[in-house]
Amino acid sequence: MVERGEVERAVEAARSKAERIAFLGALLEKAARNETIIVGGSAIEVLTSGQTSSLDIDIVTVRDEALRVVLSWGFRPSGRVFCREDWGIEIDLLGARFSGSRQRVRRIDTPYGTARVAGPEDLIVKRLAELKHWPTTPTWRSDLVRQVSLLLAEYGGQLDEEYLASVARRDDVVDILDDFRRHVRSPRD
Repeated sequence: MVERGEVERAVEAARSKAERIAFLGALLEKAARNETIIVGGSAIEVLTSGQTSSLDIDIVTVRDEALRVVLSWGFRPSGRVFCREDWGIEIDLLGARFSGSRQRVRRIDTPYGTARVAGPEDLIVKRLAELKHWPTTPTWRSDLVRQVSLLLAEYGGQLDEEYLASVARRDDVVDILDDFRRHVRSPRD
């Protein structure tokens, strides 16, 4: 079991919000003894070293055990999320169903173990699908565009192109992926 004091020290030791998310993901996996994958905007925040920000930490894991752990760490229910107001942290426990590719999950070593983060290919396609198929506000559209642009710039040369093309076809976003790629260059280009 990971004691509350260790979690509090980890949160205090984090040099950035992105690092804090990774630390919490690693500690939750260790404490819950189940695979824990950081997804959504919080995954993008970790992968871009905080160049974008998420309101909550989205976690895919076995919910019952993770729930027991976060409650023991002082998080309290607030709607569908669990909050530590003194830390300004909300965790959304999404359950064990991960819709992305487990083979593309990034593993980030932390002083508290390995944090697992959804792969950039899945994150890019999910954001593109939101842009194309979901009703969004102008502010959220702008955030989505920024997140996709950051991921393509940072990971463009490291993406599994075959997988990316496959999920882009599946989600009917090949056209806007191509548009983004024409306008975003990675630092390695």
